[in-house]
Amino acid sequence: MKNEKGNSDKFDSMPFFALIHHISKNRLRYTMKNPNHIDMVHEGRYLMEIHKKKNLSQDDLAGIFGQSKGTIAKALRKLEDNDYVERIIDENNRRKYMLKTTKKGEKLAVLLIEDLNEWERSVGIDELDDNTKNQLKKIARRSEELLKED
Repeated sequence: MKNEKGNSDKFDSMPFFALIHHISKNRLRYTMKNPNHIDMVHEGRYLMEIHKKKNLSQDDLAGIFGQSKGTIAKALRKLEDNDYVERIIDENNRRKYMLKTTKKGEKLAVLLIEDLNEWERSVGIDELDDNTKNQLKKIARRSEELLKED
């Protein structure tokens, strides 16, 4: 694809995975410029997911994001220390913690989701058709399955 001046740019020769990485890296950089940000590498993503899905456990979060339980616990500790989430012992399994956003966490999660939606509109992600989105999900699943086969 040619740029505005009709010349090729760095994206023309960039491998697909590098494009995905570039998009992800720029999303994080964009987030860090926003005054509502918290560490979007971990904490912000987790906070938004806890906000969206009720009855989520620490283990569920680890599975969703492909992170270790230790990484999740460390991030949740930060969120808890800043009064964004609560960890509540599951009454059916005393070794399991269920996650809940606090009022402060709800407010921040809504701001972060609005910021994410605005960024997706700005870069055109919201214009992707369902087929493209489903194909990307399929690739993500296959890449995870390859690791499980080892």
